[in-house]
Amino acid sequence: MKAIHPHMIRVLSVLIAVVLCAGQFGCKDDAHAPHTGHEEHGEHDEHRGHDVHDEPSVDVVRLTGEQLKEAGVVIAPLGGGTISRQLTLPGEIAFNADTMAHITPRVPGIAVEVHAHLGDEVKPGRLLAVMESSELGQAKIDYLTSVQTLDQARADLERQRTISTNTDTLLALLKGRPTLEELQDKASGLVVGENKGRLITTYAKMTTSRANNKREQSLRQQGLSTQSDLLAAEEAFNSARAEYFAALEDISFRYQVRLTQAQQAYRVAETAMNNAERRLHLLGLSDDKVKSIQSEPDTAISRYELQAPIAGRIVARHISVGEKTSGEQLVFTIADLSTVWLNISVYAKYLSDIHEGQNVTVTAGERTVAGRISYIGSTLSESTRTVIARVVLENKDVSWRPGEFMTVHIETSKDQVKRAVPVEAVQTFEGKSVIFVQDEDGIEPRPVRLGRRSEQMVELLVGPEVGAPVVMKNSFLMKSELGKSAAGHEH
Repeated sequence: MKAIHPHMIRVLSVLIAVVLCAGQFGCKDDAHAPHTGHEEHGEHDEHRGHDVHDEPSVDVVRLTGEQLKEAGVVIAPLGGGTISRQLTLPGEIAFNADTMAHITPRVPGIAVEVHAHLGDEVKPGRLLAVMESSELGQAKIDYLTSVQTLDQARADLERQRTISTNTDTLLALLKGRPTLEELQDKASGLVVGENKGRLITTYAKMTTSRANNKREQSLRQQGLSTQSDLLAAEEAFNSARAEYFAALEDISFRYQVRLTQAQQAYRVAETAMNNAERRLHLLGLSDDKVKSIQSEPDTAISRYELQAPIAGRIVARHISVGEKTSGEQLVFTIADLSTVWLNISVYAKYLSDIHEGQNVTVTAGERTVAGRISYIGSTLSESTRTVIARVVLENKDVSWRPGEFMTVHIETSKDQVKRAVPVEAVQTFEGKSVIFVQDEDGIEPRPVRLGRRSEQMVELLVGPEVGAPVVMKNSFLMKSELGKSAAGHEH
């Protein structure tokens, strides 16, 4: 704190000396020599004149510019400002659940290898552990069996399709009533199976009996054959024709049935294989892993790998070599710490002042960072009666650690006012709120009426005009100087 102006010190010294002298000489005059009225009047005038002309006002501080500068006093023109109202609430840093991964084996097993440790930085696909599971091994065996069954069904279907196509071709040839030589020539390359021999045999029999019947009819007309021979030939032809058409109908039906059965068997086998593959996916195997099963050695049939699904840091590990897992046990937690959540506890009475998109200022020790509310919860906590408001904070340098407590300032309103000063510019003097204004006589207190305020600024409803030079910083020094002046005057 700086001393009073030298002129004031000299004035106070004179006043003190005068008072002391008056006390001493006054006592002598009363005891030994009475004063005349003129002398008393002269002394009274002398002291009165000193009071009027030499004693400075106790409500004015007179300090040089150099003294003000050394004391850190800042004087600036009075002007407008922004009054921002804020809420101060507690907050806690938490993992960003949107960038976390909990690793849980999808099938019971035993850990045979563990490759990841707490604090490891991992990338997607990084091997974390190798598990061994009899359930997985059985699922792989079922898959391999279904693949073989499907292969067999596919081969059978292809064979039936070939038979069906060739049978259609053979039936078309037979409709043209070819000679046996033509039929043998055109059907020689057709793979039809047993149906081919049956059809050709019955067709040949019918063709031969037809020829015999015609020959007997001709001989009968010439009188060279008996009626009984003709009837026998006709009966043989009709029998052969009936046998052929029966075979034709039976074969046409049977090959369609067999084709349908082969198609159905293939679909069943395909479904079984797909289901076996889906089961492997449910157990955590990727498409590439499933495709490689057929080339796996027998020793690997029951093993599978736990891999990192995201990039991040291992923040939890609950598995060791030889440990058995149930298929529901959490064994690793990976967190991407490049961003974190700040969970703010908002009391119910402040909910009307909070909204998504609102700006906040976060402080912890000497660290300060700005953020924006991205989410507000819908329910109150039963224990704390608060709602969570969330801010996503950048954390590239990993300076924010989950579990760390923060102080959060939330701006709830912002008003522009015509006159405003820093809160520290306002002092209480003689029971009134004042600010200190500089004029040609010095720095003196001016009463003000205060309006809206924030933590930094306060509005002046009544006070000096805009542009007046006001002590904005270290105004308490002015109040202290006035206190010294008043004490010296009373003494």
